[in-house]
Amino acid sequence: LLRLPALLLIGLVGWAVLSLVWSPYTASATEKAANLVLAVLLGLLGNAAMPERMRASNLNLAPLGAGVAGAFALALIVVAALRHVESEAGSVERGISVVLIMAWPALAWLLSRERGLSAVGLAVVVGLLSLTRFEDGEAVAMICGAVAFGAVSASREKAASLIAAIIAGLMLLAPILPFLLVPIASRLPESGLALSLATWADVVSGAPVQLVTGHGLDTVLRGRLTGALPSSTPTTLLFETWYELGLVGAGAAAFSLYVAIRAAGQMPSALAAGGVAAFTTAFALSALGFATLQPWWLMTLTAVVLMFGAIARGQYRTDRPVAPLLKPAGTTRPKAGGLEQ
Repeated sequence: LLRLPALLLIGLVGWAVLSLVWSPYTASATEKAANLVLAVLLGLLGNAAMPERMRASNLNLAPLGAGVAGAFALALIVVAALRHVESEAGSVERGISVVLIMAWPALAWLLSRERGLSAVGLAVVVGLLSLTRFEDGEAVAMICGAVAFGAVSASREKAASLIAAIIAGLMLLAPILPFLLVPIASRLPESGLALSLATWADVVSGAPVQLVTGHGLDTVLRGRLTGALPSSTPTTLLFETWYELGLVGAGAAAFSLYVAIRAAGQMPSALAAGGVAAFTTAFALSALGFATLQPWWLMTLTAVVLMFGAIARGQYRTDRPVAPLLKPAGTTRPKAGGLEQ
């Protein structure tokens, strides 16, 4: 609890709880703050409760579960497409996203045990599953995660530092993004993005004082429902963090992400690439407006954190020593210039 990442995270959650004082939607904001506190407590207590050494037979359940769930989801989507059956969009989105984010610790475990064929099979299933959700952003997030995975595998320190700086920079400099992206988005055939960015820019320029303290927790969602904010208000994590928690919350979140991603890059073997890829995928999903701080998404991310903690404790601690070559009993030292038998 006294390490820098934990202190930053506790400070961020504490500021979110303090924002209940000036949030106009106290009841719903209290529920959201309680979910944040619960997720952090579960992560800390879960890691503390794990044994020092995890058994490989238990950790094999991670890739087995992710692979079976991915294949089952892919089969359901194919059958539904053949039968022209429309399923509930929310449940499909949640289920597929859970499988996609859970695939990273599963891949990290397989690669750390040098099970290349199993890792390739899981990657193919998960890749095909993500392509079924290309329009909703899951495929883009997985591509970002795959790029991060490859970059960290090639150069751990440099790639982890660069990815951490990019993600933290996007979080910290989010208020200027709409002013930079509006001219580009206005030229695209899709007008919804340009309208959303324009609304973002208007909100930022219309209330500069609240950029420091924020408007309080859960004000974006409730503001859209009550009409206090336009319906075109973006739902991305970048906007919600700045609008609700201001510079203090966004700064704490940016530094927390930076330190956490750097720490993930220092994990052993393939866990470093998998950890940074999981951070990248989760951030990309949230930045694209997916499940920002919803309870089920918070608990899913907490489960992924616990999976990485368990897999890290299941790695080989030492290298197996090479057995020395012993001479058979009764042998004599060869003479000078002779050949050893």
